[in-house]
Amino acid sequence: RRYGSKPVTILGTIVAVDETAKTCDIDDDGLVMYGIRLQCVTNAPAGILCIPKEGAAAIAVKIEDTDSYMLLNCAEYSKIIFNGGNNGGLINIQSLVDKINAIEKQVEALKKIFKAWQPVYEKSLQTAIKGSNDLAPKLETQTKDLEDTTVTH
Repeated sequence: RRYGSKPVTILGTIVAVDETAKTCDIDDDGLVMYGIRLQCVTNAPAGILCIPKEGAAAIAVKIEDTDSYMLLNCAEYSKIIFNGGNNGGLINIQSLVDKINAIEKQVEALKKIFKAWQPVYEKSLQTAIKGSNDLAPKLETQTKDLEDTTVTH
């Protein structure tokens, strides 16, 4: 379908992405359409910015009677950013649950040691704690251990 002299929609393949300019290029059967907007409003400070993956099938629509197009949808995205993405990535829930479970296991091990401890010598509690495999030193959790940076908010 046409709107004026240009097609209303473009169905093709993402061949290039410019995250800084918030644009992509789509190859539609050998005709490459350049500078297709990733958002409806140019340089929008917030909202949702979906970064398409190169090689993915995509559809773009013409913006009214201009020469501009906007990406409508894509088969695959490399990144999604909500409202600027300044709060970092979303949590990988299983990694977080695993960390919490490890902490809970250590707390339970400490509780057992304290319940069983008979204060005879000052060093006996230290010995009991050092001897527990459940209380082995762990590395400090880092953001990268829990964060999925393909979706930021």
